[in-house]
Amino acid sequence: MNQKLSIVEDLNCIWTGHSICGEGPLWIPEEQALYWVDIDGCKAHRFQLGDGEVKSWDFPEKTGWILPRDGHSDFIAGCKSGIYRVDLESGVREKMLDPESEIPENRFNDAKVDAEGRIWTGSTDDLEVNPTGWLYRIDPDWSFSKWDGPYKVPNGPAITNDGGTLYHVDSLGRCIYAFDKNNDGSLSNRKLFAELKQGEGYPDGLTVDDENAVWLAHWAGSRITRFLPDGTIDGILEIPVPQVTSCAFGGPDRNLLFITTAARDLDLNEFPLAGGVFCAKTSVTGQASPRFKG
Repeated sequence: MNQKLSIVEDLNCIWTGHSICGEGPLWIPEEQALYWVDIDGCKAHRFQLGDGEVKSWDFPEKTGWILPRDGHSDFIAGCKSGIYRVDLESGVREKMLDPESEIPENRFNDAKVDAEGRIWTGSTDDLEVNPTGWLYRIDPDWSFSKWDGPYKVPNGPAITNDGGTLYHVDSLGRCIYAFDKNNDGSLSNRKLFAELKQGEGYPDGLTVDDENAVWLAHWAGSRITRFLPDGTIDGILEIPVPQVTSCAFGGPDRNLLFITTAARDLDLNEFPLAGGVFCAKTSVTGQASPRFKG
């Protein structure tokens, strides 16, 4: 295994619930709270940093992500049957869009908002068998466009703070790609950023810190890897569970790395913290998610 990541300390499991597939960590600064979803468990959770209280909500179907809206308290959610506006407290859901109504086997898997308030999201075959998944851009006027694919399991994406690079993951292909993200929202010049070797697991969710380094979660790899902007490995943060799904920065000083994991098909006697949420203090910072302008 590669070198230990020296810029991280105090890794703790802050929530010991067993998400079947915890995903989509989302820091909301105004609430000093972390939200995430359990895709397979059809739930959303919120961890309040101050007192550690966790609140949970049920979804009627698999939901890959929730993202904040500009000027609103509700969320946009990527679900099995399309993209919805969701108020967690009242349970009200309003369907806004279904880019893949002709592929009911697909669902939305992961997403991020860019600085212009657009959503970038990948769709995936829920059985992870057929290459029917694509990377979409959803604009504030609710129009959508396809940008990369097809994949069996697309993941990520993540966007650098200057908005100039978008990273996108082909999980089963074990590849992370980097695109030039242009001012008009188009993508170009796809290139291989990093590739995982046999035994390192599969690339899953990722985030970018304020030094433009990429933090990648390894499904079946028990780790987070920090890649420098040129693709070299800065170090590895070992996580005591196999299925590490994603990570995001948050906290009052934006230097806490929150990490989601999954308990899917694992023996909880062997991995008692599987599906939990972890937090580590780092010596770098990262930005909270921009808000969707739709």
